[in-house]
Amino acid sequence: MHMTEKGMRTPEWVEDGGYWLDSTDNTRIGWSPDEADREYYIPDTVTTLTAAELDTRVLALHAANPFTDPDGTELTNEEVSAQVTAWVNARS
Repeated sequence: MHMTEKGMRTPEWVEDGGYWLDSTDNTRIGWSPDEADREYYIPDTVTTLTAAELDTRVLALHAANPFTDPDGTELTNEEVSAQVTAWVNARS
């Protein structure tokens, strides 16, 4: 997120963002097309994750503060990983 005159906003180069908040550093996951598929610059300070690295990050968030389904049941690691995989596949 970037601070602007109008408050916090998703950066212009993030096409789909705001996922899996890490409250320890206030970072979120977002998606932008591969370099070959875009005509704009993404800052070098942005961390790019592989699908496996994203899964590791989200599982660590889940371990620290377990995710639940709508009825409040804690998700398993397998369910969390399946959500991450589905998210990645929907954007590939």
